[in-house]
Amino acid sequence: MPARKPTSQWNSLNERGTNLPFAGALRLFTLGSLALLCRSQQAPTFTIAGHVVRHLDQRAIKGARVSLTMVKDIQRQISAITSENGGFSFQGVPAGKYQLRVTDHGTSQLYQETENYSTAIVTGPGLDSEHILFALDSPATLSGTIVDEENDPVPQATVYLFTHSVVSGKNQTRSGGQTNTDTAGALHFRHLSPGTYYVAVVGRPWYAQNMSHSPSQPATHSELDVAYPTTYYAGSTSPDSATPLKLEEGAKAEIQLILHAVPSLHIGVDGLGETDHGVNVSVTQLGPGGITIQLPVGFAGSELVGIAPGNYLLSLQDPSQARGSSEPQAVSLTGDTTLHLDNQIKTSISGKVISASDTSAGLAVLLMNEATSRHYAETVHADGTFEFQRASAGHYRIALANAPDTYPAKVEVRGAIYTNGELEVPKGAQVELIITAGHGLSKVEGIVVQDKKPFAGAMVLLIPQDLHHGKAIVRDQSDSDGTFTLNSVKPGRYSLVAIDDGRGLAYAEQGTITPYLEHAPVVDVPLANNNVNIEVEVQHRQ
Repeated sequence: MPARKPTSQWNSLNERGTNLPFAGALRLFTLGSLALLCRSQQAPTFTIAGHVVRHLDQRAIKGARVSLTMVKDIQRQISAITSENGGFSFQGVPAGKYQLRVTDHGTSQLYQETENYSTAIVTGPGLDSEHILFALDSPATLSGTIVDEENDPVPQATVYLFTHSVVSGKNQTRSGGQTNTDTAGALHFRHLSPGTYYVAVVGRPWYAQNMSHSPSQPATHSELDVAYPTTYYAGSTSPDSATPLKLEEGAKAEIQLILHAVPSLHIGVDGLGETDHGVNVSVTQLGPGGITIQLPVGFAGSELVGIAPGNYLLSLQDPSQARGSSEPQAVSLTGDTTLHLDNQIKTSISGKVISASDTSAGLAVLLMNEATSRHYAETVHADGTFEFQRASAGHYRIALANAPDTYPAKVEVRGAIYTNGELEVPKGAQVELIITAGHGLSKVEGIVVQDKKPFAGAMVLLIPQDLHHGKAIVRDQSDSDGTFTLNSVKPGRYSLVAIDDGRGLAYAEQGTITPYLEHAPVVDVPLANNNVNIEVEVQHRQ
């Protein structure tokens, strides 16, 4: 089932002991609240119990918080603290589905959590919910120092962390966060998942004097007119040759990066009129995975200062938003020069949503770039029209939001390429979309079995055979009784795959998923809210 983070607790029961009876905890509530949980005092109740251990070495964890949350009402939650041997027990639990979460020293994890999915504990007649082994992952940490060529600390440098892992079934490099070094040049990243990471540092020498040149003065450089190039671990100034850091579960890694100051470039920017004094120039670089890194570059008058040689993306930024932002222009800078930034290079995307029913208030069109995690959203007007003011070139999935059971059934495109549910927008394109809205999504439910017995914790995938609606895969994870629910399924023909171990599996890549499709049942999802129920045999991971 999809993992959810509870937004509140029923009660803070952690001070009361390690084995709190569920029914006893409920006595603290009004009768009305109690009725939400138990329809009748005579209804049978059950026990959810088990032990919490470290995944690394199976050692029992004492003093961890175990929280139990109703899946149908995540506002209702009770908690307990694990005993000396890691044990916990909730008694008097009504029949139903529950999320189990363990929190320990800043680490929070759901039972059998994988990405945003977990296994719910199901209580009921004939179901064993009293022998749970909760293996809590140990987070990794990354610490280090940033120094200059004199081995002096570099304070207030910005450290970017990038992580390369399988996300939504694809091998991707994404942002892992950022931090600033302290006065001692130290950096710290905590609670990291095992995986491959890249580190980039941008900063400015504290002693740098990056002054713009007066047009009447010769272009001379002071010895203090210096800048730091973007530097990657371990010493590279290019993301293509950055050294990866492999962090195992529970690892405590220490690194040091040395920043070398180089003569700063002076880059003149022309094409700005007398009315453009409020316009700034944004300077970014493409880091690992194409993720942009903001550079601490000054813009004095009509000149960029404090910039090291390198490859950059430059764009004009108008704070008044009267003109908006221009499309970033790629430039390679090796020496002082003057650039003409064309503020007319802009990408626009507009169109209309055609719906058989009245356009819902708040209906929005979403453009989602999964590679860069950049999303754009624009509200659809009453007449069905919409316009994206700040869209840029890239590859996007199209979706409709804020309207239940509504999806793009048909998309007509002018000015761009649309294939298998993906929109390819070129730089500076003027794109027009005509989106015909479909109404009525279905639900696919069922049970995962192995040798005719329910199988818990399986990755369940609904993979489209007909790519008319795109390549989006619907996913869930089977609960402790083997059941699963795949929501918001568009009509069409699908392959249903259940895999016993889905951790880190690149299921959205054709070469990975193809061997599983041979043994997957075909599911035809009808139109308009007709749900499907099916049994599927789990497959061993290959």
